[in-house]
Amino acid sequence: MKEFWTSLAPLLDALASLMSLLQVVFPPELWFPAFKFLNRALNCFSYYCYYDITEMNGVNTNKLYNAVQLYLSSLFSASSCSRLSLTRTIDSNATTFGLSNNDRINDVFDGITVQWEHVVTQRQSQSFSGWPLPDEKRGFTLQIRKRDKDRILDSYLDYIMDKADDIRRKSQQRLLYTNSHGGSLDSRGQPWDSVPFKDPSTFDTLAMDPARKRDIMEDLGNFAARQAPYQQMGGARKRRYLLYGLPETGQPSMITAMANFLGYDIYNLELTKVHSNSELLNLLMKTNANSIIVIKDIDCLANPSNQSNVLRDGEDGNDDTITLWGLLNFPDGLWSWCGSERIFVYTTSHFEKLDPALLESSCMDMHISA
Repeated sequence: MKEFWTSLAPLLDALASLMSLLQVVFPPELWFPAFKFLNRALNCFSYYCYYDITEMNGVNTNKLYNAVQLYLSSLFSASSCSRLSLTRTIDSNATTFGLSNNDRINDVFDGITVQWEHVVTQRQSQSFSGWPLPDEKRGFTLQIRKRDKDRILDSYLDYIMDKADDIRRKSQQRLLYTNSHGGSLDSRGQPWDSVPFKDPSTFDTLAMDPARKRDIMEDLGNFAARQAPYQQMGGARKRRYLLYGLPETGQPSMITAMANFLGYDIYNLELTKVHSNSELLNLLMKTNANSIIVIKDIDCLANPSNQSNVLRDGEDGNDDTITLWGLLNFPDGLWSWCGSERIFVYTTSHFEKLDPALLESSCMDMHISA
């Protein structure tokens, strides 16, 4: 090894002399383009391709990032890495393993070895009040040999997504999200707070007509299996249910049974904490796929004087208040393509107060009496 470094010394001296010469010949403003060109040239001779998978994709959470995180956690053991991060959620006895910052782990798929690296960068950002807030950017970097990328990249990522879905279903741990007061953001720029959700309610424990129960389970099953009619027509994957009944008649148990049946998290949208349609849109865009979004007491938004026109015309021109159009436009409008695989459950204890336009089949896919 000593002989190797000794033989390398003349080359390093030559590179140092070349760098000094380049500093004299080229002006400073050409350095960045030169280094960029040199980096691209060196990449042509690299054996590897690198793929970055960031936590956030614009304003949305990257579904692939969550899947990779869950998949890699299933690979870890106390001896698999020199350094791991350990977490344990509230009311849980299970310890979750994760990669520390800039740590790496190898995986083998179809006989090919790949490497994952966890990358975390921190910077300071300012809140609306002017106070500095910690801003954390997290992601994974996948390293694959160039000769193997066309062979396994797509199938490997599909395998990770399927494996992560299986892990979620088997873990039986759901998260219950609630929106922060006034749309305030946490240190990661998220407007939702979450806690573990362990309600054991299932369709087996629900007291309702067996035939009706089978209809609901079949509808949910078709949605999860991507067999719904709107999928065949190329629409965004979403489903909307109107859940109605008198107070204390089992609406929460029905929602929990749906979540446990599908293995989905629940977002409990508190409309009293939302002040405008734009704020509502921001909240909905920052929900994860494979989730149930619960909007309670939709009858409270009823406005007989103009809601029917709003529902049919699709606009109201007023962003200072929450409207039924704002609630219904996200699943149907252009913003629905920012994220799919969501179920919307609208609840009411006063079915008779709902605007007739809301009961049309174009607004709700199924009515469920709790």
